[in-house]
Amino acid sequence: MSGYNCKKKKTIWNLPILNSRTQKEKVGFPEMIFGYFLGPLGVLAMTSVISSYYLTFYRTYDDIVVQRSFLTLLPLISIIPMAISNIIVGIVVGKTKTKQGKARPYILMAAPLLLVSGILVFCIPYFSLGFRMLWMAVSYNLFAAIANSIYGTSHYLMVSLSTRDIKQRGKLSVVANIPAVAGNGLVSSILMPLALGWINSAENTAGVQNRWQTLMTVLSVVAFIGCMIEYFYTRERITEEDIIAEDAEKTVSREETDQTVPALTQLKCAVKDRFWWIVMIFYTLYQAGVMFKGGYVFNIYCHTFFTDATLFGMQLSADMIQSVLALISGIPLAVGMVFIWPLANKFGKKNMIIAGCVISIIGSLICISNPSDFTVMLIGQIFKGFSSIPGSYLMMALFADVLDHLEARFGFRVDGVSMSVYTTILTVVNGLAVAVFNFFYDSVQFSASGVAEFFFLEFEVIAHAVLIIVMLFLTVEKNIEQEQAVIRERKKMDR
Repeated sequence: MSGYNCKKKKTIWNLPILNSRTQKEKVGFPEMIFGYFLGPLGVLAMTSVISSYYLTFYRTYDDIVVQRSFLTLLPLISIIPMAISNIIVGIVVGKTKTKQGKARPYILMAAPLLLVSGILVFCIPYFSLGFRMLWMAVSYNLFAAIANSIYGTSHYLMVSLSTRDIKQRGKLSVVANIPAVAGNGLVSSILMPLALGWINSAENTAGVQNRWQTLMTVLSVVAFIGCMIEYFYTRERITEEDIIAEDAEKTVSREETDQTVPALTQLKCAVKDRFWWIVMIFYTLYQAGVMFKGGYVFNIYCHTFFTDATLFGMQLSADMIQSVLALISGIPLAVGMVFIWPLANKFGKKNMIIAGCVISIIGSLICISNPSDFTVMLIGQIFKGFSSIPGSYLMMALFADVLDHLEARFGFRVDGVSMSVYTTILTVVNGLAVAVFNFFYDSVQFSASGVAEFFFLEFEVIAHAVLIIVMLFLTVEKNIEQEQAVIRERKKMDR
């Protein structure tokens, strides 16, 4: 497909001040540390806390708790605007063409939105019940359906757009997934229970709510700074492949025709490929498991099964128990980033992910054998920690391989529409998981302890058993190097 000259439009994205601070052709250390670790860590720490604990905060309002249907319906109904937003944002990102790339501009745009929405979710004026319920619904959707959607869609595209080098991309995938792991594990499941101890120690409900607001204002500011860091220390090398600089005023886009391919056409091509479907099925089941063992459900589980426990002679509260269990499972996950990529190079990314699912089932079965025994839970959570390593660090690299595979097969990239579906899945699963849990947990027809045990422990046994079977058919690694050679040859011909 031949390119053609076009005059570059004068936009804000051509300003030198907005240029990436990393100019190396290969992914360098500063880019990894600032663009893919520190920056996203600041953002994902904030988003994971809101996603996991906004309902915990809402439960500090007694009149809201009495309205049981509201706490169930809010996350459920919010799925609709969140899903629509993710689809629209994904399509828009896919069609975007700027000097700064297709995804990076939206990371910068998300910064002020995350700052404002993160504060508004927790700063609720104490007016009438109806007004506060409306405020909760609007502010939460401003965060979840707009700010987080814009950031998430662009952020999760960065690994696949950063480089076409498989080894570099694999290492980058490990580094890029550390913030997500830290956000859900370290911050949401370990540090937040400790913070809850401080929050709940306030003299009255107003004091509890004020401490929530103070904490979330700080986290929102950190997220704003994190967005800025990520924007300035990332670079879309694959997007740059399609832009040839003629001079300071002009560019040539070799794939402008590709980028104007209708989103529906891109989606029709994507759904024809079984690898694409496997990735989406994986994220659906895997993310459901993450949500059901996340901070909100985790905290309820610990308060249900452990009013207190003894560790080295110390009495631990339910919140402290959650921190200890999360820490125990988080240590293997933290150590795993060192050895997972060498193992993936030797045995394959897919095989390591399957092994992780097997270990996860073993860990869950250990916990299920005696869910109220603290020692048994510690042992089981160690297995669960090891089991999370492959899925957490390797799956995004496999997703990038699938996107390259689709480009080789169809002649154009489907990053935007694929990420739109991906983020929509995460959004729907996150909202649906919380709503489903609340429905059964708050229902008088079901045992609260039984509901907590099923969703925290037993669900992943079923989900990961299905994933083992599904992942056996993901063989994209077998021909990825040949397919990348096809892409390079096609680009040479286009020149």
